[in-house]
Amino acid sequence: MDRSRDRSHRRGNEVSVLDRRAAARYSINARLHWERVERRDCGEGLTENISTCGVYFQGERCLAVGQPIRLTMTLQRRSICVAGDGVVVRVEPREGGYGVGVWLEGLLPLPGSGGLQSSAQTFP
Repeated sequence: MDRSRDRSHRRGNEVSVLDRRAAARYSINARLHWERVERRDCGEGLTENISTCGVYFQGERCLAVGQPIRLTMTLQRRSICVAGDGVVVRVEPREGGYGVGVWLEGLLPLPGSGGLQSSAQTFP
């Protein structure tokens, strides 16, 4: 197992679970709109972190693990909107809602949202 991305997190003198994510994550607060692919259901959320492989956001509604989902995010720093499809891989009850982890198949800039020429899979 490649442990080059393992990171330990500290709380005071305590070390918590190792982080073995496939891609580096970036803390980013962006508004997010989600839609269930197979149902007429949608909601809003706020991203906490994002990577080239996924996004973690807080929302008010509980989503089902394994649910196909379509996301649209507004990245304020670059003034662009990106959208992509993914699958819900984690749901955690949190104060005021739910933390939702989504594996992304990819993100693409929406037309007319800042003129980004290349794939939006690289983040600041």
